[in-house]
Parts: sequence; C-alpha cells; structure tokens
Amino acid sequence: MDFRLTADLLDSLGIAMCVFDAGERTVLWNPSFLRFFPEHEGHVHAGEPYADNLRRFYLGRLPADDLPHIDRFIADGLVRHRTQTRPFVFQHRGRWLRVAAVPQADGWRVRVWQHVAHANEEAGLDVLPDGQAPLPSSGTRRMLEDVGEAATVLDDEGRILFANERFLLLYGLPSRSALEQQTYVQIVQRLWDAAPDPDERRQRAQDLAAALHDAAYFAGAPFEVPLPGHRWMRVAMNRSAGGQNHALHTDISAVKRHESELRAAELRARESEQQLRVLAEQLRTETRYDVLTGLLNRRGLAGSIQELSVHSGPHALLFIDLDGFKAVNDEAGHAAGDQVLCQVAGRLRRCVRGDDALVRLGGDEFVVLLRHCSRHGARDVGLQIVDGLRGEPFHVAQHTFRIGASIGVRPFGGGQETPETLLADADAACYAAKRGGRGRVEMAAPGDAGPVAPLNPPCASPPAP
Repeated sequence: MDFRLTADLLDSLGIAMCVFDAGERTVLWNPSFLRFFPEHEGHVHAGEPYADNLRRFYLGRLPADDLPHIDRFIADGLVRHRTQTRPFVFQHRGRWLRVAAVPQADGWRVRVWQHVAHANEEAGLDVLPDGQAPLPSSGTRRMLEDVGEAATVLDDEGRILFANERFLLLYGLPSRSALEQQTYVQIVQRLWDAAPDPDERRQRAQDLAAALHDAAYFAGAPFEVPLPGHRWMRVAMNRSAGGQNHALHTDISAVKRHESELRAAELRARESEQQLRVLAEQLRTETRYDVLTGLLNRRGLAGSIQELSVHSGPHALLFIDLDGFKAVNDEAGHAAGDQVLCQVAGRLRRCVRGDDALVRLGGDEFVVLLRHCSRHGARDVGLQIVDGLRGEPFHVAQHTFRIGASIGVRPFGGGQETPETLLADADAACYAAKRGGRGRVEMAAPGDAGPVAPLNPPCASPPAP
C-alpha cells in the first residue's frame, strides 16, 4: 500500500504522519513528523523498529532521574501504539499534539499528529493573572459531585482547579485547601513520601514513575497509579475546551488484588505442574531402571523386548548368573556386594554396543538384549562377558574377589514370543551352563528359537572404548 500521496497531503496541512508495518517497523514519514519530533532528524530510517523510535523520543524528554525507567516507558509506549482506539493529547517540545492511530487490515498502523493551540486560545478565553485557567462553573462542579466517581479539573500545567468529595476521600485529603496550586503528580508523591513502608515504595518505584512521569502526560489514554497500602487507581484524563483538563479516578485495588492472586495461583499451578512432571519422570525412571546400577530392570526389559519385536530378527537374549558372588556378601557384607554389582555393570557395558540393552533382574542376575545379532555373534558376546568378568579380580572393602559368570543364550526373532518365554528358555540354558562346570555359555535348544539367519558381520565386537 502506497501512503506517499496521503503523507504529502497531510504535510501541506501541517499534520505529521508516520506509517508502521505489521512488525512495528517504520515504513515512511513526512516532513511535519520531523518538525514535531526533531530528535529523529538524520536517525529515523525505513525498517527501524518503533521501539528504537520511542527510545530517542524518551531520551530527549526524560530527566536524569527517570532514565533508569526508560525501558518501562518504552514498553508502555508500545502498548499504547498497539491498543490505541481514540485520539489522545500530550505536550512535546512546547507543543500540544493530538495523536490518532488508524489500524490497517494487513496489520499496518498509521499514526498522525496535529498541533493543537493552547486550550484557552482555542476557546477564546482569557488567562487569569496568575496564569491559571478559569475555575469550572458552579453547574459543572455540582455535576462532578454527582458523577459517582472521583473527579478533578486541571489546568494545562496539571494543577488541580477543582476536586469533588469522592477524590478527597480516595486520596485521604482533609479539605480542598490541601489542593491549592498542587498538581496531581505532587498529590501522589506526597502520599508516597508519607508512606510508612519503604519496601513497598521500592517495589512500586517503576510503576510509580511510569504512571506519573510518562502516562500522566498522555491525556486520553487511561493509566494505573499505585498508592501506598497496596491500593491502585485507574485515571482517565481528557483535554477539553476552556483551558481545562478533567480526569476520572476509579479505585481498582480489589481488581488488582484479584489479578495478583490469579497470577500467584497460576504460578503455583505451573510450579506444581512442573513438580508433577519431574515426579512422573522419576517414577517412570524408577519403574524402568534399577536404582543400584542404573541398568534397566525387569519392567524395562519387557518394554525393550516389546519395542524390538516390531523389528525382524535375528536378536538374542543373554541370561547371566554370577559365579562366586555369594562369598562377597558373606565375607565383606551386603554394602560391599552392592559395590561389586556396580562394578559388574560397568564391565558389562564395555562388552556390548550402545544400542543393546543391559538389565539387572535382581540379586546377581543380569540380562543382555542384543539387537540384530546372529546366533554365533551372541555366543561370542557371551564368551567375551565371561572373560571380562573373570579376567581381573574385583577389589572392595580391602577384599579381593574372583567373580565369574554362567550364561544362557536365547536367540529369537520373527515370532510373537513373550518376554516370559524368552527369559525361561535363557534361564534354562544358563542353568545348563552352571551344571556343565560354570564359566560357560550355553545356547537354548534350537527348536525354541525361530529363524536366526547369520548376520555378517556378527555383533560380537564391542564399541571402541
């Protein structure tokens, strides 16, 4: 969409214009925009984020004390940009500017600024000798008393000309004489200066600065003001003809407390949800893994066999029963036995591939589940485990033990065999190995195994350390 003709037309009327795309990036602007906002001269460029535009705007108007809050002011300015539905008025570099924003169907946004004369001049009214605008009429004052909300009338300098009884009550003011020559900002600052809780002021410092030193200067855009005692006011200021601004003040403390409670509840819910996820993961881990060795347990083995059953074989299950382990518990105690079992798990890991499954069934019984492994390859892995366990002694609690292993091998693949059947067959083969002299590898009966065509090369070679 080409806005250049519109921008030139508005410039001839002294109206500034700037266009932003759906990503809040600057598209184009006219000369009046630079006349109203000279800080952008030589800096604004096509594609510049509106946030950068706002940063220059605020750097040119904020006193040093407010610079630490500039990011908050920019964030609030972005909200006004995104949500503005009606014009509002603010003062910049000695000019009163009325700004309107028009959203486009494609997410673009057009903003226009028009210089408005001093409200007294607009209305043709005289300024009083002390520079203060005329007081509202008695009829206006009676209407503001009956409006049902706290209400004030202010001059162009922000001084309060009139406040109804509801305003005095909400802000804890003893009488209207306390308002003499006072601005709304001064009234709120005085309340905070007398606040008994310095921690609350520190907590609300940024909210207070954003309200009083920024939002309050954009008449027509409602803003929220924190007050001591965990109270909040929503203030809607509007400029009117006759040199006066009027504002309505609504106590929203209950709403803010409810919002705070909801946020706290949501935070607790998220924390509880996270804790439940962690607990569930722990439970899943504990139900599938052996707490002592970190290997899979019997439940984990069943799951691994079920996962492997969808892949055609050959595969193999090795049932391992340690030889000579009882002496460890008898001589050094069960704590030493646990240490030896952990050492055994470590040696088993060095004998298998990364995608094979290691399982501790309980006590001194282990299982190895070999993926895509031939009958001969499985036997070779079994022999390697036997050699790996008996090759070096185990040292624990100033004792030295020789531990061996008897292994039964059950090849499988291509059939719907249950984990219980595979374990029973492998256990029987392991028992045969023990009867044959221990430290042996026995194959389960070939008739129990289904098709186990050799795989070349076999799985016997463990991964490099």
